[in-house]
Amino acid sequence: MLAIKEAIGFVPNFYAAQVLRPDLIESEINLMGALLLKDGALTRKQKEYIFLVCSAANLSTYCVTAHCEMVRMLKLDGPEPEQIAIDYAHAKIGMADKALLNFCSKLNNQSSKIGASDVDALRAYGFGEQHIMEAIVIVGFAKFANVVAFGLGTVPDFHNAKISAALGPGEGASQAPSKPAQTA
Repeated sequence: MLAIKEAIGFVPNFYAAQVLRPDLIESEINLMGALLLKDGALTRKQKEYIFLVCSAANLSTYCVTAHCEMVRMLKLDGPEPEQIAIDYAHAKIGMADKALLNFCSKLNNQSSKIGASDVDALRAYGFGEQHIMEAIVIVGFAKFANVVAFGLGTVPDFHNAKISAALGPGEGASQAPSKPAQTA
């Protein structure tokens, strides 16, 4: 947890809520590093957009507000991250990225309805096998993070009026605030 605090200046509530299992925190951080931070076929912006769209569809205020801040901290150019989360279809992004987000949204919301034609649509926009595989795994990771945030009642680290209005007050709004974790 100290390494997280040193890297970003604070311990996100998502991790603070899991202090009883530091081994899980370490595994999640390693997975996040491999999927979101490490260079791959998808750009960092595409990865963040996938996380935003899926988290918004799952009504995860915690994950959407966290990744909106991540987009800002990384200074990724493009539309406001809130617009991507809430209404990417009308955002000023390229058609290939819209096709990618359409695929990821369908995979997130209707996994059993994904078929070969959905994958072929991505190929038509120039996405290769590695792009598609990364997108699929990021959708799964976003869904995992959303479920963990809901299950633990994780209160968002940042207030975002646009996201709260669109998605609701957040995962921890109906629960008593949890004690902040003690860090060394």
